[in-house]
Amino acid sequence: MGTRKAVRTALDLREALGASQETSEQLLSLYIPDKDRHGAELGTQRKWILEAALILAAMGGGVTIMPAVEGGWMTLEKAIIWEHPVVVYSYVKPRLFLEQLPRLHKFLHRLGRETNQGEVVVEFDGRFYRITKFDSA
Repeated sequence: MGTRKAVRTALDLREALGASQETSEQLLSLYIPDKDRHGAELGTQRKWILEAALILAAMGGGVTIMPAVEGGWMTLEKAIIWEHPVVVYSYVKPRLFLEQLPRLHKFLHRLGRETNQGEVVVEFDGRFYRITKFDSA
């Protein structure tokens, strides 16, 4: 049996693809729930998805909304609440991200309060952030 050696060459992918100079390296994902902390259906998930999409589009110039996925989370009583969250994401542009950060903060805390969440989660640049205490209105 022979050993395979990886061939490494310097590749400017931007140039090879004919892409613009600007790249976005940091991925921001929001998980929009369809249930509250007790497992009750929200009935307003689409409203929250569209609001999240507007904010993320302002941060990255575009947004992607994934179809609902199936997921679950553990309650304090060690029961799993099954739900169908929707992932909304964008590769952000640093300047726009910083400009829109206060708007995102306000949205996430309002989402948590108004939909009676135990936690709201955000994934950014390979890290998972949990918001468990929400600002008052």
